Amino acid sequence: MTSILRAVAGVARAIPRRFVHHKMSPKDYPKVNVADVDLNPPKYGFRRERKPLLSQSVKDTLFPAVAIKELYKNEGKPVPMKFRGNNDEVARRNYERFQEEVAMGLPHFKVGNKKVYLPKARVILLHPLARHTPYQARFLVPRNFNKLDLRDYLWHVYGLRALNVTVQLTPRVWKRRQNDFARHRSRQLKIMTIDMEEPFVWPKLPEKAQDMGYTRMKEQLEYSKRLMGKSDAERPVDAFDGIFNKTELPNTFVSAKSQKVLKEKVDAMVAKEESAIDRRKVAQFLKL
Repeated sequence: MTSILRAVAGVARAIPRRFVHHKMSPKDYPKVNVADVDLNPPKYGFRRERKPLLSQSVKDTLFPAVAIKELYKNEGKPVPMKFRGNNDEVARRNYERFQEEVAMGLPHFKVGNKKVYLPKARVILLHPLARHTPYQARFLVPRNFNKLDLRDYLWHVYGLRALNVTVQLTPRVWKRRQNDFARHRSRQLKIMTIDMEEPFVWPKLPEKAQDMGYTRMKEQLEYSKRLMGKSDAERPVDAFDGIFNKTELPNTFVSAKSQKVLKEKVDAMVAKEESAIDRRKVAQFLKL
């Protein structure tokens, strides 16, 4: 046994130090020159720098494809595929025609042929969201309305020019009713957002209307508290049965059968109380 232990100890001494779990001390760290260490190495610069494209030099123009095409032709280079079309030329003609129609007060779109003299659609102006600019407005429209209908409606009824129209459909959410907890889907609403020529900012409510709204909200809150009765809303948050003892009101319900039986007694008591009140008033008048 002793020979085996001696052999194991000899093997352990023969194993180098690096094979044993070892933590290097700071004095054994390799020596490094601080001037040779770059703490913020450059992220760019190791790639080959190329000249900017000709298309990147055209910036201050509303229709850049035409200017870029002429620039490539003047340099004697082939025009890229995405600049060969005539989309910008068509857009320029449409833009010039739009400016003329706006200056003359004409509709900037093709007016529909169907004439509606008494529109039944309900179009409601909604308060803008935080992401909307003063040049945008939201409308709640019927579900059978489309973008062309809203643009035509706003132009002929209010003279409002809708430059761009986007549509949002609210999702239908499952809800439960308060009494029987039956599950049903909520209504799906269609909301359209338009871009306008001139800004519109919602006016602030006058102080009188704000005070009226505050008083009405306070009255509704008090009324709802009276309706709660013995509900847990008036109890402490962390207390339920046995800790909060509220005064219990007497049960004033009387069945129809009991009312018939006790009607004569109740009438006699009421007549007696009324006669006592009358005698008290007569004695007070005569100073007896």
